[in-house]
Amino acid sequence: MPSVDEFSSWVEVAKSKSYYEILRINRRATAADVKAAFHAFALVCHPDQFAGEAPDIAQAAAEAFKRGVEAYRVLSDAALRKRYDRALARGKLRIDDKALSDPPPQPKGKPLEEVAGTQRGAAHARKADRLLSAGKLAAAHAELTAAIEQEPSNKELRERLELLDQALALEAL
Repeated sequence: MPSVDEFSSWVEVAKSKSYYEILRINRRATAADVKAAFHAFALVCHPDQFAGEAPDIAQAAAEAFKRGVEAYRVLSDAALRKRYDRALARGKLRIDDKALSDPPPQPKGKPLEEVAGTQRGAAHARKADRLLSAGKLAAAHAELTAAIEQEPSNKELRERLELLDQALALEAL
């Protein structure tokens, strides 16, 4: 498990790295590559991994995670990525905060309950919808995860969970 010093050093070094370098991918990386790289990154330094540790470790992990989230948000959005690539060509390593301040779009379409294909999945999805409406993202995440456990091959539920992950990552910022 990384220490406070290791996280702090990484954050300092990340200031001189591009988003591609932070996620350890090349400029030709596909959307799937970006997603996989962010997943690997999150497994190492997501603040929840350090919930039982000393507060300074959790805070250091959160600082590192913020840079990874920023990189993921930019590189996973085609328009932001194009803009970033132009800025990077001019030597700018980060994109301005204003471009990142907009929350991720709300999913359009069917309620989660209708996306689910089984009764058990639908029950968890219904709870997730209610929790989302109440603004309880973490609890909704747990219910949506439970729905996916009931329906592991449901791609649409997985996509919705991915959007919720992005919202939670932004909330942590």
